[in-house]
Amino acid sequence: MTPPVDNRAPRSDAELRDLDVESAVTRGLSWTGAARATLFREAAITASWRAQELDVGPYPLSFLARHVRAAGVRGALELPEPLIGAERAELVRGWMSAAVAVDNEPADDDLFAQWLDTVALLLAVRRQSA
Repeated sequence: MTPPVDNRAPRSDAELRDLDVESAVTRGLSWTGAARATLFREAAITASWRAQELDVGPYPLSFLARHVRAAGVRGALELPEPLIGAERAELVRGWMSAAVAVDNEPADDDLFAQWLDTVALLLAVRRQSA
């Protein structure tokens, strides 16, 4: 069942900082419409802030996205260290675990990889503008 479209005003930065990224990833891969838009827009913004707090750069996330495209999310979850560092690996493992919580197909793997690339792009833009 597709959730109703949410036409309210954009969320503030404070509201986005508290967004449950993992739930948004699961919903975004499960549904279409507003939930999927949230996956790419709001959850990507929040995920990029969390990655930035752990000093994750855009290149490692783009590299992980390429691996997801090649091996799928389940294959990426099998990596011993998807990002270097325990906290960073834990962060992306949470996102990937949320992505496999749905019965995913290859198209879902690609959609999740696109989302990782979006998070990486937001990190790169912030770095350039800082």
